[in-house]
Amino acid sequence: MSTFPTRKPSDQDREQLQADLTRLVGAGRLQFDEFDQLMDVVWSTQDKSVLERIRSQYLTYQGPQTPNYSSPQPPQPPAQYPPAGFQQPVPMAQPGAQHHAVPIAGQPVSSTMGTVRRTGNWLVPAHSTFKISGSALHLDLRQANAASPECVFDITANMSTVEIIVPPGVYVENRMKDFMSSVDVQTTQPAPGAPRVILTGSSRGSSVRVITRQAPDTRSLWDRFFGV
Repeated sequence: MSTFPTRKPSDQDREQLQADLTRLVGAGRLQFDEFDQLMDVVWSTQDKSVLERIRSQYLTYQGPQTPNYSSPQPPQPPAQYPPAGFQQPVPMAQPGAQHHAVPIAGQPVSSTMGTVRRTGNWLVPAHSTFKISGSALHLDLRQANAASPECVFDITANMSTVEIIVPPGVYVENRMKDFMSSVDVQTTQPAPGAPRVILTGSSRGSSVRVITRQAPDTRSLWDRFFGV
């Protein structure tokens, strides 16, 4: 019996799917906790067909009179998002943007001897919790959308590496407690209307690094995915 070799997805495949799913979150059609679980799958799978199944299930239009019986998920109840007071999130790197508080908190993420990666177009909630041990945490905010004027990352890092990349104008305030760790925070003066990133938690025997870099083609991606 012959078998077909597994197709490994590229970073571009993962980033494209992440950007498309982020658009669903911004439109209130996908809850953040489910989005976060999907991102764990998107960035950990080595099988491109897994990405294709996610795209088919979440991004393929199903007519209102044609239930998708092939989907393993039951029909979803009427969406309760966006919540009251929700405002469309805006890019972290957009100068002078007006940010509005959104009651969204990320599901706690844990990793042991693994990698947690967030990059491209993704929604940064008001509060995120990461617990990593012997792992690498990579958060790239340059093309991300901020859900709140203040985005808190509560990080517990043990023998791990933490790298956070922010665009110029996004101020990073470090409140983490460090024990036998190296901490390097490169931040800039806050731009008018730009969100603020606050780091809380603790690091033990870890490396914490915050880098400020210019966002690559942020405007074109915003135009492409959100039509402005």
